[in-house]
Amino acid sequence: MRIPPLHRRKGYQRFFAGIVIGFILGWFFFLLSFGGLQEFYLTKIEERDARISELKDKNEHFEAEYDEKNKEIKKNLTVQEIDVIILNKDKVELKGLTLLDLKNSITQELHDVLAKDIESVAQNSQLLVRALENKTFLIDKDKFEVKVVQMHLYTTLRLTLNVERVK
Repeated sequence: MRIPPLHRRKGYQRFFAGIVIGFILGWFFFLLSFGGLQEFYLTKIEERDARISELKDKNEHFEAEYDEKNKEIKKNLTVQEIDVIILNKDKVELKGLTLLDLKNSITQELHDVLAKDIESVAQNSQLLVRALENKTFLIDKDKFEVKVVQMHLYTTLRLTLNVERVK
């Protein structure tokens, strides 16, 4: 079998030349538009990367400052409040004014601790516990002794106590 000699016909030559030229023009148009889009998106990505790195640097700087300030503040923390919690107030039948007076008496006993550094209070915590446990509180002709169950120390000194009536 033989291929017909189409290369001699002008109509076919124009048709194939048009296809080749159209293909080449289409390819250049594709490269031009695709290249333009790629350049646009690359610049957007570069801008975002620069912004992200800038924000990361700022974040690291602020975190370092924040950590430094927290360390300084922790060194200078003081006891600002005393909170007394009595666990067995129902068993001892402490109610109303008697309970309030007992809490106030315990708070007055520990009043010297206010505005002291937490470090110094922590070092003397056993002394505080012994001072409370060895003291008898007189309220409305009733005597009470306290036993410290728990002591939490931060800006608030929180004491959890058991109270016993002394006869």
